[in-house]
Amino acid sequence: MKTTPAQRRAADTYRKKNPEKVRYQNTLGSARSFINPKSEKMKNNIKVATEDGHFNYLDDLKSLRELIDDRIKELEAK
Repeated sequence: MKTTPAQRRAADTYRKKNPEKVRYQNTLGSARSFINPKSEKMKNNIKVATEDGHFNYLDDLKSLRELIDDRIKELEAK
């Protein structure tokens, strides 16, 4: 279904009125895409980036998990 001009204006208005929410949603989506890549483009990006051994996807995921666990503990302690 094609997006109507009214829908585009409404989306633009929402983005302008709620920049923090939009950034939050975008950041969350990026994190999820890195953790669980669904698109062939992202899967290929990971493959190419890790082929030469410069990046290690598994190590990066483990590092993220550690950061997430630490942050959860910090927030639960409040």
